[in-house]
Amino acid sequence: MMKRMNLVLAGTVLISGLALGGYALSSDAVLANEKAENQSGITYKEAEEIAIRETGGGHILQLERDRDDGEDHYEVEIHKDGQEYEFDIAADTGEVKQRKSERIDDEDNDDDDEGSKLPADALSTDEAIKRALEEVDGTVSEVELDKEDGQYVYEIEVETSKNDETTIDIAAVSGEVLEVEMDD
Repeated sequence: MMKRMNLVLAGTVLISGLALGGYALSSDAVLANEKAENQSGITYKEAEEIAIRETGGGHILQLERDRDDGEDHYEVEIHKDGQEYEFDIAADTGEVKQRKSERIDDEDNDDDDEGSKLPADALSTDEAIKRALEEVDGTVSEVELDKEDGQYVYEIEVETSKNDETTIDIAAVSGEVLEVEMDD
């Protein structure tokens, strides 16, 4: 009788373990699938290339993937020849949904330091993103290029699997990680 009860108990534990393991695996698969769906369509690099093609050059100051009215899109800001260009690009198709341009005023010009250009040996946006994701695992939500203390710096925001936001500052020329800041 005792032997039979041990067999039933062992069988119950085994079945429970298999069920929980299967649930954990299916949950991971669902999360991975949701992440893939959320990041489908064109890449940051492709959005950057589309905007640069539209302006015929310039340098990217801001590149952000956003969701408005249920649609993912990239917001891209470029400065070229004293003009500021802003684009909304559909994340699924790469179609330019909106384009604005305006003359850069003195205040914007001071921030950008229009006289200086991003060095040729600087990291591309994709290289900076790759470097940031080596520091923190997650999904990039925003990339911004600023000039701080005389050097260009990529500020990259990453959403982690725990829905925390981490900001990574990367020197555009050296690729050095300058700061990693986790928001609570």
